[in-house]
Amino acid sequence: MKYRLFLAGIFFVMISCKKTDYKVKTIKAELIEVNDKLPTDSSIVIFLEPYKVQMEDKINKVISYTPINLTRTDGKLESSLGNLYADVCISQADPLFKKLSGKTIDMAFFNYGGIRQSIPEGNVTVSDIFKLMPFENKLLVVEMKGEKVQELFKYFEEKNQAHPFSGAQIIFKGKKIKSIKINDKPFDPKKNYYVLTSDYLQHGGDHMDFFKDPVKLYSLDYKVRDALLDYFKEKDTIKVKQDQRVIFE
Repeated sequence: MKYRLFLAGIFFVMISCKKTDYKVKTIKAELIEVNDKLPTDSSIVIFLEPYKVQMEDKINKVISYTPINLTRTDGKLESSLGNLYADVCISQADPLFKKLSGKTIDMAFFNYGGIRQSIPEGNVTVSDIFKLMPFENKLLVVEMKGEKVQELFKYFEEKNQAHPFSGAQIIFKGKKIKSIKINDKPFDPKKNYYVLTSDYLQHGGDHMDFFKDPVKLYSLDYKVRDALLDYFKEKDTIKVKQDQRVIFE
């Protein structure tokens, strides 16, 4: 009798522990439009207000001044904002790269679409920099063979856009590149170059596949936006000029 009760107990435990298989019978969905018709929850507003004030104070803080409008559209294959963008990234990243590798950056190359907004004449705020660069892109240095750098300049020629670059001078004859200088020296297709860019572009963003499969890759753990913020905070007034890094004959 005890044996039977023991078996019955085991059977009961096994049945009660058995996993139930559930299957989806129906799925219903509806579009809930986000609008301002719903009443405001005053308790949430009160809770968030101190954080909102703190955030607005930080984001609206004036960090520099520009006497001109900075835009990506005020030049032919170069621009005031594009030149500044690339120059700033090199100036901020080069000391980090030198400390990391003992080498220096040869040039920088970024994408036209990465500049999301112009900076108007007047005071420059933290908010302006976040609008200019809203992404979390990080700076990388890519050691590239000369043939890959040739692909980079071919891309620049074919796209016909003011992609921000620094450290190089490109001379066009008509719509074709006639000659290139990097750091004031003629481009050498047999030489390796250290090119600064973002992690997004190094992974092939904007079809910049020439950045893939580098000789070596150096991560600086430094966001593009932080480089811009650090630079603007250091400068009371921003001085920018188009210095003919692109010349047309």
